[in-house]
Amino acid sequence: MKTVAVLLVCLLAGSSLAAQSPNPKSSPDTIKASHLAAAEELLEVSETEKGIRDGMRAYFDAQAQQNPLMVPYRPVMEAFAVKYLVWSDLKPRLARIYAQALTEDQIRAAIAFQQTPAGRAITAHQADFQRAMMQVVQDQLQAHAPELQQMIQARAAELNKPGAAPPPKKPR
Repeated sequence: MKTVAVLLVCLLAGSSLAAQSPNPKSSPDTIKASHLAAAEELLEVSETEKGIRDGMRAYFDAQAQQNPLMVPYRPVMEAFAVKYLVWSDLKPRLARIYAQALTEDQIRAAIAFQQTPAGRAITAHQADFQRAMMQVVQDQLQAHAPELQQMIQARAAELNKPGAAPPPKKPR
């Protein structure tokens, strides 16, 4: 049952990220160097690299807690993350996302906020906020997991009826 909840959290997180994907204010090819530099500065002052590392540790902690059989594989997962989540590779890509989604003035305002005591406090507690939000979502989904299981079983029965239409194909 916990697997269903974890899958739902992953699906919801992925769909919310897709729904929040940037709506470019400018063409990706026409972003000014100063705009990208501001975006990179925002990533630095908001301690995004640390946030990614803390997020991965929290993810691995959650995986180990939910599935103790994964504990022996944690070093492998951590090595994999270290190998492929290289900040020098991620930073320019993330900066471009920010620069496409926000104007340079908006980014500079966010930098200014991050440099205030309130901004630093939010950054310092970001991993805690994310962990708590994930727990709230997981608890909410877990509370209703039997309903989802029933819905999935009903749909499976529908699909398995003789003459049932095949499931729709994913749009490309």
